Amino acid sequence: MDQGQRAVEIVDLVTAVAESLRANRPAGGVFCASLARATGAEASAWIAVREGEEPEVLWAQPTGPESETLVASALDHGLGLGKQFLSARAGRLGQIVLLTPDEVPGTGPANAHRVLALAKRRGFTESELELLVASLPALTWMLSAVIAASERARSLAAQVAAAKKLGLSERELEVLQLLSQGLLATSIASRLALSPRTVHKHLGNIYEKMGVHDRLVAVQLARQHGLVSSPA
Repeated sequence: MDQGQRAVEIVDLVTAVAESLRANRPAGGVFCASLARATGAEASAWIAVREGEEPEVLWAQPTGPESETLVASALDHGLGLGKQFLSARAGRLGQIVLLTPDEVPGTGPANAHRVLALAKRRGFTESELELLVASLPALTWMLSAVIAASERARSLAAQVAAAKKLGLSERELEVLQLLSQGLLATSIASRLALSPRTVHKHLGNIYEKMGVHDRLVAVQLARQHGLVSSPA
């Protein structure tokens, strides 16, 4: 793979990630899938590292023992030990590569880092390793947007889980979140492409399920349960 081919692969990677962000799909996995395809890696994983927490696997391919072994190997190697690029032998996985793009200062959640892990049984060729190294600037450039999108999805999943505990549907959660922003029923209806009558019905269901009688108490309770974001 010459320099021109590497440039094409990196442009394709950036394009695929940008399209995933626009479509609100998990863009971090696109890094893994695209680079795994380009290098012939049999397993890949996208791992979140936050200070004071256990590492979290955000995406892995294929699912199952192979990816679990790759993640375990990445942990054994200290998730790169602060290096941008780390290559090592890892038993039956063959060769593993860990890519850790720099966090762009002032962007994304504090102390949130990402590690991309790839494994290939027969080992990566020199040109494939050169592609992985050359991809790091692109990963760094897009990292803040990818982390922000990942954190939004993480927050939404937590809110949906909390809403289910109160018996609220996802639509009712949407209405409640817009209510917390100070929107009136007519504005909520317009935002969600619903009729005002339908929104009022949702509000009635929300109040009943939460055991409240007005919007202020509903919003206050929703914040206590982590259903909506607290004001800045």
